[in-house]
Amino acid sequence: MSTETSGSQSVHAHDAAGERRTLGRVLLIGIPLFIVIWCLLPGVGPVFRLFSIPAGSMEPTLPIGGLVVVSRASYGYSRTSFDKFELPIEGRLPAMAPARGDVVVFRLPRDPATFYIKRVIGLPGDRVQMQEGQLLINGKLVARTAAEPMTDPLDAKRSIPTYIERLPGGTSYRIMEAEGDTSPFDNSNEYAVPEGHLFMMGDNRDNSTDSRALWGVGTVPLELVLGRVVAIF
Repeated sequence: MSTETSGSQSVHAHDAAGERRTLGRVLLIGIPLFIVIWCLLPGVGPVFRLFSIPAGSMEPTLPIGGLVVVSRASYGYSRTSFDKFELPIEGRLPAMAPARGDVVVFRLPRDPATFYIKRVIGLPGDRVQMQEGQLLINGKLVARTAAEPMTDPLDAKRSIPTYIERLPGGTSYRIMEAEGDTSPFDNSNEYAVPEGHLFMMGDNRDNSTDSRALWGVGTVPLELVLGRVVAIF
C-alpha cells in the first residue's frame, strides 16, 4: 500500500514538473511574440499607425482612398507622438529629423488634432520659392523633367501634365500640375524655414494646401511630425 502511494506521488510530481516546463515554454515564446505583434500592429501599437487618404493632395504618389502605414519611430518620439496622451519630453527622443523628400504625416500647427500628409521639401534654414511653377531651394532651380500626362483622378475625360522632380540629395518623384504653371501657388515670395521647422508640399501641386499657404499650414514644427510613410496600399 505504501509502495502504491509512493508511486502515485512520484507520478503526480512528474506531471506537475512537466506542466511547469510546458507553461514556461509557452510564456517564453508567447510573451515576446505578443510584444512584437503589439508593436507592429498598425493603428494601436507604439511603432506603426494606419491612415487612409481622404483627398488628392498627394496624387499621384498617394491615391484617394488608399491606405498608408506610418512609422512613429522613424524620427524618434515627441510629446505629440500618441493620440490619447502626451509624452513628458521636449523635442524628439532620440533626436532625429526627416530627410528632404520623405513623405510624412504631421499634426496641423493651427489644429493639432488634424493630421496632414505631405512631402518634406524644405529643411531648417532653407529658402523655398516657386517661380512659374518651378521649385527653387536656396536660390537654385530643382531639376524637373516632363513625364507622360495622366488621367485626372476626378475627371476621366481630362489629362493632366506631370513631371519628375529631383530634389537635392537625389530623391525623385512624380508631381501633377493640374493648372499648368498658372495656379496661385505657382509664383511666390521666398519662404524662410525657421530652425526646428519643415516646409511641406503636396505632389499634386495645384491642389494642395501646404506650407505655401501660410494661413492654412505654414512651416511645421518638428515636434508635430508623427512619422514617416513606410508602406502604401
